[in-house]
Amino acid sequence: MTLSPRVVAARALFKQHLDLCDWSALTPGRSRILDVFLRLATIEGYSAVTMRALAKQANVKAATIYFHFPGGRSEIVAQSLRWHYTSWGYAILEAIDRSTSAEEFWDALVGSVAKQQVSIPASDLWDLLVRMDRAGGFLEPEFRHEIDHWLDLCCDLFQAGAEALGFEVSRRKIRAVMSMLDASTTWSNWSGDPASLDAVCSEAIGLSRAILSALPVGDSVAGASPRRNATNR
Repeated sequence: MTLSPRVVAARALFKQHLDLCDWSALTPGRSRILDVFLRLATIEGYSAVTMRALAKQANVKAATIYFHFPGGRSEIVAQSLRWHYTSWGYAILEAIDRSTSAEEFWDALVGSVAKQQVSIPASDLWDLLVRMDRAGGFLEPEFRHEIDHWLDLCCDLFQAGAEALGFEVSRRKIRAVMSMLDASTTWSNWSGDPASLDAVCSEAIGLSRAILSALPVGDSVAGASPRRNATNR
């Protein structure tokens, strides 16, 4: 990528964290349990997924689940969420690694996130569980810190992309962009037709640029416009 050092550094830290999750030894049995948990939690809700229901849907005995995951439900939750965000993260890397300019990088980043948000049901579950944990604190503390670090890395990637476009943005505005993308399934009304995903991505890109260009609340028109360099749109 011919991109700014800030973008390259943010991308490197993003990938470095993903590479810490080594799934090379993931057995088919463990993989099936993780996939079934995410599917059930997406359809029925997190609280409704009991170990008995999970065992039945995975077509295994409850003892088999504990063999694969001695930590029980809390371990399954953590590993399922980790499994999802690493898959999500590598898809983002694949998209942005084809970028050769700041504009391409931003559009690829936003478009890829929007595409995954609407087409992968577990994405909404992931967001929901993270929000629920803020209120209820059901995740293990160590894993909660991992999630917080992961979200910071995502923010860093978006902020680096926005700054490469020439915007001076606060963390608050970056979170506004990310919240808009989290809600893609709500505002896009995606029909489920893969052919229409490009339209969703284009709309997300347009919305993201509008958020970056918006004046912060309380700022005057005279001093709040984002600083853009001469080569950027």
